Amino acid sequence: MPADAIDPSAEMTFLEHLEEFRRRVIVSLITVGFFMLISLSFGKPIERILRLPLDLSTNVLLASLIDKINGPSASFFGFLAITLRASASSVNATLMKLSPLSGITTYLKVSMTFGALLASPVVLYQVWAFIMPALTSREKKVLLPLFFIILFFFFGGALFAFFIVVPVVFDFSAQLYPSMINNWDIEQYFNFILQLLLGFGIAFELPIAMAFLAWIGAIDTNGFQEKRGLATIGIFVLSAFLTPSDPGSMLLMAVPLILLYELGIFFAYLLERPRGYS
Repeated sequence: MPADAIDPSAEMTFLEHLEEFRRRVIVSLITVGFFMLISLSFGKPIERILRLPLDLSTNVLLASLIDKINGPSASFFGFLAITLRASASSVNATLMKLSPLSGITTYLKVSMTFGALLASPVVLYQVWAFIMPALTSREKKVLLPLFFIILFFFFGGALFAFFIVVPVVFDFSAQLYPSMINNWDIEQYFNFILQLLLGFGIAFELPIAMAFLAWIGAIDTNGFQEKRGLATIGIFVLSAFLTPSDPGSMLLMAVPLILLYELGIFFAYLLERPRGYS
């Protein structure tokens, strides 16, 4: 029997698979429900987290990053850090409950989101434990690192959106029509943040998608390199639509996506190497 073959003693009947699937779904739902109830008890800290994009200044973050890398000095970077801090300001907007059910629905959505986030390690383990017996040892060696790489890029994109993109978009929106008061519905506010986090989390999977396309032979590394110019133009156009406030804001979105495209080319190259030797 090949070393990477599945152990016949580990085979299960269809009903046994169904029962195991049901059991793991129940465990996952109970875990999410448990953490959701816990989240309901921490409304104030969660409210502070939700308000971070309003109170957080991207300029301050960039200035602190410059100081960390370059250190406080009388140089161009030191002057840039001082300029960024001088222009920093929080978003002048007030969150409001515009309907009797707005606060309740938002409270439940926030609790469910944080509950799912806190329960995600248990849920992901249940998924992995369910599919693991059906995998060969070779597949396990490939899929387990890939699984963590996908999670890394997804959460990296979500964090980038929350701490960089969302404050920039909110600041741009708040400065439009300065004669009007910024009273924002808390439910729409939360929905917008959640959609943006999911969108950037998925967008940051670009290198993984490119590597997969190269692995199945849909496009090779040379194809990605030849389309680099078109991809760059597309990224800048998309960034201009999403962050039209100023060139700096557009670069905050475009530069990471361009770097991820280059990383995707590298991943594609790594996956093509074994194919070239076969």
